[in-house]
Amino acid sequence: MSSGSELVLMNRERILRSLNRMAHEIAEHNVNDASIDLFGINDRGYAVADALENLLTPICNDEVQLFQLPLKEKKPQDALEDIKLRDNHYPVIVDDVIFSGKTMFEALKIISSYINPLEIHTAVLIDRGHRKFPIKAEFYGMELPTKLDEHVSVVVEEQQLENVKLTKYA
Repeated sequence: MSSGSELVLMNRERILRSLNRMAHEIAEHNVNDASIDLFGINDRGYAVADALENLLTPICNDEVQLFQLPLKEKKPQDALEDIKLRDNHYPVIVDDVIFSGKTMFEALKIISSYINPLEIHTAVLIDRGHRKFPIKAEFYGMELPTKLDEHVSVVVEEQQLENVKLTKYA
């Protein structure tokens, strides 16, 4: 693929504003005040989940737990084997960008094999649309319908969310 033109969609300040709104939405939808389990997918999803944990902790009545789900590894379920997951928690699968829904679907299959919650929630920083799987981004920072020849990337440096870029390929 040839290089394309880049556009910064969100800077650090806008990302934090969006995540703060998402944290409040997650807390409001947690009507039973259950402990919240955030499952960050791979590295960038984990960075988003980590930022959400920092924002959720002061506003929640119960604890917030953070887990990394490394789907790129051969056996990602191994990351959950030693964790004491409980069915009565409020699980939220977190990723940086959702596109086809495949990654979120894979995470859902793994998590649901370890716990049997009444519901599982999803949160993403960017929702691009174009689903191939029946997955909805329940909590999102920005809804951005894109073209198939465009790419959205969340830039993470030293576990900090720096910006979100849109690259258009010609």
